[in-house]
Formats: sequence, C-alpha cells, structure tokens
Amino acid sequence: MISYRLEKPLAQSLYCCIRDDIESGAYPSGSKLPSKRQFALDLSLSLSTVEQALDLLEQEGYIECIERRGAFVLEGNRRSRTSSFEICLLEDDPVCREPDFPAALWFKTMRLVMSRDEPWLMQTSPAQGSARLRNVIALYLLKNRSMHVQPSQIVIAAGAQDLYSILGRMFGPGFHAATEAPGYPAMLQIYRSSGGRIDCLPLDDNGIVPAALDACDAQFLQVSPFSSYPQGIVASASRRRKYLSWISSRSGYLIEDDFNSEFFQNGPVLQTLFALDTRHKVIYLNTFSKSLSSSLRLAYMVLPEELLERCHQAVQGLSCTVTMLSQYTLAEFIENGSFERLIARRRRKAARAGMTSQD
Repeated sequence: MISYRLEKPLAQSLYCCIRDDIESGAYPSGSKLPSKRQFALDLSLSLSTVEQALDLLEQEGYIECIERRGAFVLEGNRRSRTSSFEICLLEDDPVCREPDFPAALWFKTMRLVMSRDEPWLMQTSPAQGSARLRNVIALYLLKNRSMHVQPSQIVIAAGAQDLYSILGRMFGPGFHAATEAPGYPAMLQIYRSSGGRIDCLPLDDNGIVPAALDACDAQFLQVSPFSSYPQGIVASASRRRKYLSWISSRSGYLIEDDFNSEFFQNGPVLQTLFALDTRHKVIYLNTFSKSLSSSLRLAYMVLPEELLERCHQAVQGLSCTVTMLSQYTLAEFIENGSFERLIARRRRKAARAGMTSQD
C-alpha cells in the first residue's frame, strides 16, 4: 500500500514524494510506477490530482508514460544523498533607531500619503525619481540653502552609494578624481570598480593641502567641505574658494558631498559650493541618512544642466530603486514643515550638548 504524507497543493506534494523516491532509488530506473488508480485509492486522491503529478514528473524527465502500459522510471535520475538537508534560519541584528527620529509622525505621514496619493504610489518610479519629490527638494534648497535648482536637475537615489554608481556610469573608465584622504571606503570602492582612478590628498586643519591639490592631475575633485570623512574637518572659506578655482581650469567637475552640513554648526548654515559656483562646475550630493534615518535609503544629487543628457543616457532603461511611497512620504514630510522642525530641534540639542561639554 502506498503511504505518503501529503500537503496542499496535493498534486505538487505527490509529485515531490514520487520524485524523491525515484532519486533515492526506491523506484529504480526502468521500473513501473503503481497505476493512477492505485495512487488515488491508497492516498484518497482524485484521478485528476494523480494525473497532474505524473504530468509534472514526465515534463521534468523523471518518467515516461506509455498509453495502456503505465508510467516507467527513466534512467539518470538517481541522486546520492549523504545527509538530510536542514535550513539554518538567519536573524536580523537588533539595532536602536536613530535618536529623535519621529517614527510616529513619519508613519502618520505615510498613512496620509497612502490614502490620498494611491493612484501615484503603485507605478514604477522614473529613473531620476518622482516629480513630486524633486519639486519639493528644489523649493527646499532655494529657501534653506540659497541654491537655484530646477527640479529637472535633481536625481533621487537609494543612498549616496547609488549616486556614486550613477556618477561612475556617467563618466566611465576615464574618470580620474581627487578626494580627501583617507576617503570614504564605499565611494572609493564604487568608483574604482567602475574603472575610475582616485587620488587621496592629505588634509590640514582647513581642508585639502593646497600644494597637494595643485600637484594633482585629476580632472574631478570630490570633497565633503563641511565634514570630511572620517575626521570631520570643516574646510575654511579660503580653502573652499580654492576648490572652486582649481576645478574652473579642469575639464571635469567638483563633486560636493554635503553630508552632515545641516548639523555641524549652530549658526546659519553656510553656503554650499554649488550655491557659490558661477561656472556650473559643481555636482551636489546630499542624503537624508543623517537628518532622518539611514534605514530610509534616501539621497539626491543636483547636476549642472549640461550634464542632464549624460545622466539620462547613464540611467536609460533603469528605474529609481526608491519606492514611490517613500518618495511621496518624504515630499509630504518636507512640505508640511516636519523636516525643518526636526532639523531645528536636533541643532538646538547639539548646541546644548556643546555648551555642556564646554562647562
């Protein structure tokens, strides 16, 4: 009597049981399987369920069904099994969320967006990101950073590393850039994997050492002028002007990674290199990992208009990997003032911590 322990869907389960018996040798090559009726009677199945299982076995090359004679096991399906297989399940490491991240407010904003903007949320995001978020970021940069940016110049991505990958595709194997030593490891790895060449230049207390910059033959310069990695050095005003002067005579561009700039100072936020640039030679990068949460994987890049077609070619056929839900939630979060209030609260807290440490 045939005895299998079957689970739903029954046809798939029966297929797996017979396949395992063929692979183990319980049904050797050339042997005849029990009849469909025998399977059905012993296992309390319908004939159609048995037929589905046998059809699958025949399609996979385990058996051959011969009319009026039955099903026969084909050669070459014996599998040696030394031990039973067990899946070792993984566990995510528990981590504390970023301090002061307003999770309740973020999810409340998300629920509002889900109820209000449903028609836009289920579509695939364009390669450069949703028009709504790009519009909101352009308005935010104009108001808070004195940056004259058109939404069409903005590219949304899933974190700064995605932006580095886009830049690597845009400028190709001939990409030769200088950056602050020792350099952000992920950035160095991505650029080099794209065929780029990176020169890491030494820093002093004011930024990249001018003599090292002048001696460098790179065509691009990538800096974090308000918080170098990992020292956190803030480039002086004269050094920032030096960066702009240096790139003006090169064929490449200055890539300004503006990480952490909204938090390093207690007074008004200093102007970005993008805002100071008059030659349209600065590519501006920023991320919401510090201001909101690194788990959201949200970042953006502002390109000079002359690079828009090059970017379009680099991302052609691709989609932005940030969901429309995340993009629309962030847009609403910025537009309703929640983002600015969060920034102000965190800066006040940092200022109090600084005063306490001085005491």
